[in-house]
Amino acid sequence: MTKPRHGDTLDLTVTGLAFGGQGIARADDFVVFLAGAVPGDEVRATVNKVKKRYAEARVEQIIRPSVDRVSAHCSHYGTCGGCRWQSLDYEVQLRYKEQQVVDSLERLGGLEGFEVSEIKTMDHPWRYRNKVEFSIGNAEGRLVVGFHPPGRWDAVLPQTECHLLPLTTEGVRATVEEWLRRVGAEPWDPRNHEGYARHLTIREAQGTGEVLVNLVTAPGALPEPTGLVDTLRARHPEVVGIMHATNAGEAEVATGVPFQTLWGRPHLYETLGDLRLKVSIDAFFQTNTRMAYVLYETAAQEAALSGDDIVWDLYSGIGSIALYLARRARAVLGIEVVPAAVRDAVENAVENGVTSATFLEGNVRVVLKEVLEGRRSLPLELAHPDVVVVDPPRGGLAHKVIHRIVAAGPRRVVYVSCNPTTLAPDAALFHELGYRLTRVTPVDMFPHTPHIEAVALLEPATQQPAGE
Repeated sequence: MTKPRHGDTLDLTVTGLAFGGQGIARADDFVVFLAGAVPGDEVRATVNKVKKRYAEARVEQIIRPSVDRVSAHCSHYGTCGGCRWQSLDYEVQLRYKEQQVVDSLERLGGLEGFEVSEIKTMDHPWRYRNKVEFSIGNAEGRLVVGFHPPGRWDAVLPQTECHLLPLTTEGVRATVEEWLRRVGAEPWDPRNHEGYARHLTIREAQGTGEVLVNLVTAPGALPEPTGLVDTLRARHPEVVGIMHATNAGEAEVATGVPFQTLWGRPHLYETLGDLRLKVSIDAFFQTNTRMAYVLYETAAQEAALSGDDIVWDLYSGIGSIALYLARRARAVLGIEVVPAAVRDAVENAVENGVTSATFLEGNVRVVLKEVLEGRRSLPLELAHPDVVVVDPPRGGLAHKVIHRIVAAGPRRVVYVSCNPTTLAPDAALFHELGYRLTRVTPVDMFPHTPHIEAVALLEPATQQPAGE
């Protein structure tokens, strides 16, 4: 095996896609990863990084394009790293995503014998993002509100369009950018931690059309706040709340920092099926509302509720899954660590007339321990779950959480995963503890990106698998 060197120019044929979306090629059996390459492409590339087992290279020329390569919708494609698969035919994207889930479970989890349902897809896979966090920076001496180019945390690209965003969101971005320039706001420089304007968060409900706007700056009075409010209200009547947040730290974060409401309310209302949900500006909610409905309906199907079941919803957030399932169950318990999300969940239960849902604030690992040891009492009707639903962060479940779920003895565990590489080892541990992976259903929440969600059903190994 000949190892390429930094700066070498190679002619390569792309044969597949790696986790994370890079193209895979081989140079004399040495693996080379290529950003922006599509399987089937023949390319000329320059090696820019060499490791012991692989190299990375930059595509300089597409000698012969793949039959699966398509024209990108967006003029920023190739410079903005937000949707790296825009040049890959959507049906081919789906095939690779489905395979990514299976490969993770089989190779990383060592699992076999499970059913793979057909991937759930979008009919129109564009303009689906209901929340976006823009960075504010300097481009050629002018303030811009946009995205970081790949690998450049210290730069912001001028932004004129994004085909993953609703048109109203695009318009609000342009309005705030224009206003910031007019009042002479200084963009933030993350290298020397100087400047004022840092981030812009926009949240848009797909069901109601309501919009929230949150401008994040360094500490200091916002110049002409009434001008910002009046301009946004005049141009964008969909806006229902305008906030100003301050981040005094060096970390580049746009959420979880103190804010004040300049006008309106700090939450919007979204619809999900027949649910009406309050979603605060910083709350976690699935980024693609249309596919969130598909995701939750898939989870409900796997839960197979009879109307008399007790459901525990772990990492319950604003209560969206818990409330979606509540009308099919006898009672639902949600556990969530973020106090504001728990408050939203309680309000959402009242808003939707759901009286069978209870929400507890606390760390899932700790609350489960207290419940199982009898140190935290639950109403009798919630004490023994028939079904446990988990929707953890990308890092997956802590081992102790898995052990405690198994100790609770549900007849089904429905695992909603945003990361198949953490779902796999979690499912493997469930298997070791007596719960087999019965079925997994990929759900395409993020078209034109490498990300994929999945709903996995786990059942006690001694139990008759669902569908048999």
